[in-house]
Amino acid sequence: MLVKNGTAFVCGRLQRADVRICSGTITELGVLEPHPGEDVRDASGLYVLPGFVDIHIHGFGGADCMRGEADVRRMSDGLLKTGVAAFVPTTMSAWPQQTHEALAGVQAVMDDPQPHGAAVLGAHMEAPFLAAQYKGAQLSECLQEPSMQAYEQMTKGLSCVRMMTLAPELPGALELIAGLKARGVVTCAAHSAATAADIHAAADAGLTQITHLFNAQSPLHHREPGVPGAGLADDRILVQVIADGIHLHPDILRVAALCKGSRGMALISDSMEAAGLPDGRYALGGQDVFVKDGAARLENGVLAGSTLLLYQAVHNMITLAGIEPEKVIPMATSTPADAVGANRYGRIECGAAGVLALMDAQWQFVDVVA
Repeated sequence: MLVKNGTAFVCGRLQRADVRICSGTITELGVLEPHPGEDVRDASGLYVLPGFVDIHIHGFGGADCMRGEADVRRMSDGLLKTGVAAFVPTTMSAWPQQTHEALAGVQAVMDDPQPHGAAVLGAHMEAPFLAAQYKGAQLSECLQEPSMQAYEQMTKGLSCVRMMTLAPELPGALELIAGLKARGVVTCAAHSAATAADIHAAADAGLTQITHLFNAQSPLHHREPGVPGAGLADDRILVQVIADGIHLHPDILRVAALCKGSRGMALISDSMEAAGLPDGRYALGGQDVFVKDGAARLENGVLAGSTLLLYQAVHNMITLAGIEPEKVIPMATSTPADAVGANRYGRIECGAAGVLALMDAQWQFVDVVA
């Protein structure tokens, strides 16, 4: 496949370049001519971006990763059509055996990938080591204090866990952060009442991310910066942001981007099964979720994930937050990919994954090439 005449995001800037893909891999860049019999996609007037990478996503198109392998496969198939090249299915609070079964479903798709779907990079456990005070849409009865023993009770030897969100102020959290770092698991803070000092201490132990910045965490105050203030100030920490215009005001999106830059901020969907579907009644973690005007909430009004797609997040950062496209694009591509060690994704270069997202001059999604 040859993608011709587009403006491609290569080496950190938008430039005129054709892109050749062979057997799922980018093999050539430049001003290229078609090979005999080669499929050609004319991308005139379009931006050609690396496929997006979503490191925090619960569900999509009626599928929820907590339901196991079949739903993870549905997510893989559906997300590719929205320009997502790779994703990290994210679990909710549940009983240990339920969590294990969800992780086993993620592991199964990693071991035997969908033939033509977005790649599964591993699992993101967003529970159960969370603070009840900031549980959000998580089930309080399933929360536990952090320990390697509890972690192993849920994983039971599975190797798929790539990320863990926890409350670093809880007893045992720093030891677990250090232990997970030694195993190559990325740790993130959220659903947390941590002080800024707690976050910096967690970073000393190996914590590297803040999950859904400002949401379900101690607030920013000028004398106690809390989780978000520490995350914005500490250069060791990447912040995940839900840029749907619901979870965060556009000014906050802009502030976060200006503080962290392209390498310190990752756009996430945090989407649940209603993403890609109309408003209505859905479920998340065994709880009813009501979606109205694109906002997903529990019956008590608490936000329950989102219905955001990553291409919409890119559009919103450019049009609502006013951030330059060349600074936004890495936030949905190379930055999240690199944050989980998936360096084959999120970039247009020879040897990278051959998934490209096409967007128009108004930064609306047009199509995916894969």
